[in-house]
This record gives sequence, structure tokens and C-alpha cells, in this order.
Amino acid sequence: MIESCLDTGGAVAFWTACEFTDRDRLRAGLTPLGLEQYVPDPRPPASVLKDALEEALGGARVLIRPLADRDGFTVVKEERGKHANAYATALVARVRDAALSTVEYDPFDDRAAVVNAAFRRHAGRIPAAQLSACLVKVVESLGGTRLRPTGAVYWIPGPKLDDWAAVARAVEAASDGRPSAVYLIRHRLDADAVRAVRDAVVGEVQAATARIAEEVAAGDLGGRALETRRQQAHDLRDKVLLYEDLLSVGLAELHRAVDVADQAAATASLLLAAQPAAAAVGV
Repeated sequence: MIESCLDTGGAVAFWTACEFTDRDRLRAGLTPLGLEQYVPDPRPPASVLKDALEEALGGARVLIRPLADRDGFTVVKEERGKHANAYATALVARVRDAALSTVEYDPFDDRAAVVNAAFRRHAGRIPAAQLSACLVKVVESLGGTRLRPTGAVYWIPGPKLDDWAAVARAVEAASDGRPSAVYLIRHRLDADAVRAVRDAVVGEVQAATARIAEEVAAGDLGGRALETRRQQAHDLRDKVLLYEDLLSVGLAELHRAVDVADQAAATASLLLAAQPAAAAVGV
């Protein structure tokens, strides 16, 4: 991890994820921190098979195309001509047993062993996009917020910097091949920093509460989904309280936005619960 140390009120965090991360090593690093629930699930065997085929048989004139059932792929060789290109099927590979992650080949020849070896390697890997999604969830669990609406740059509260530094070490140690790099720039909470962080959390909470209100107003949510939206509203309220304390500012407009979202979900839950009783009395 690369970091800059100052008298700290918080830190800007961002990262460059390597192409693949070893899932078992990542889990081993995050488990002692109580964050193992954020480790991505193993990938579907078909996704693993595609990466294995790309590694073992891929090339400039080799195409890997999915089968109709999405459980396998055709390896196609392209021959370029002056007037038209020619395509020939070189191999068909299909996941035979998803539970056992076994692959069948047509034709079955020496290439099967090469692809199987690549398949085993990729089965234990997490691609860059999944690692980034994992880190975003960890940031949120630590009370962090995104400094840009589109993500990519985040802010971590000062009291959680040691936890984030430990996460960064675990991520970098789990790199498979070219290493990931997790950056942490510590800073003081001066007026400019408070403004940037405040604006970020205001934007985040307003967007989240508006989404909850819209989803509830659509009338498509069941009882469990409505309870989930209420829990999301409660989590947002906790975040508002946290940032009022961290930044020493009032965020009354956010409390009002959270109240509106929570009350909408609560009202919808009550109406939904009353429907069977109303139907029973013929209303």
C-alpha cells in the first residue's frame, strides 16, 4: 500500500486492481478483520472456462464464442482471405457438471489437459471488476463515502484508517501476477476538506433516499423488500449522524430526506399488511 502520512482527519482512497486476485488469499486476509462476507463468491464455471480457453488457446486469429445454452464455448480459428474470411471450429468445450466443475471436450485431445490446468487456476481467481466491487463494499462498511458520484475516489474517516490499511495489505498480498495497488492519502480536516466530504455525503444520501422513495412509490415491492428499504434508511440515518460528528456540521436536510424515505416504506408496509385482512371482510 502507498500512503502519505499527515496529522489525520481522514484519507482519500483509491486503487488500481490487478487483472486477477487469488480468492483464498483474499479471504485469509479479510477474515481476521471480520470482513470475509465481502469476499466475492466463486465465479460460475462457464465464466471460468472462458478465461481458461482464452489463456490456453487464445490468439489474434482465435475466437471464443458462447454456445446457445451458455454452458460452454466454441473455439473458432479465423483464416483471412483477400475477398472473404474463413472460419473453422477447432474445439468445443462445455461444462459437464457445474457442481464438480468438470469440462467435456469435442474433440478430446492434448489440448484438454492444457485447458483443464488453466481452468483450475482461474477457478480460484477474482477478476479486477469483482475485486473493485468488494473494496467498495468494504469502504461503505467502514463508513466511507465516494468523493465522485461515479466512484473511483473514496474518503475514509480517520478512526477507520488502520482498518483500511489492513484491508489494503490483504488485497495487495492476494494479487495473482501483476500486483494491485491500494493508495491512501491522509489529510487534515481543514475547511476545504470538510466542504468536499460534506458535499460528497450529501450527494450520496440524497441519491439513496430518492431511490428508496421512488422504489416504494412504484408499488411493486413485497413485505421483505419494504423491510430492506427501511433498513437501508436506518443505515443512512446512522451515516448522517456519523458525518455530523466527524465534520462537526449539521445535516438537517439529510435527516429530513431519510425521514421521508423511512416513512414511505413504513406506510407501504402497513398498507401491504392490511390487505389480507381487508380482503377477508370483503372490503
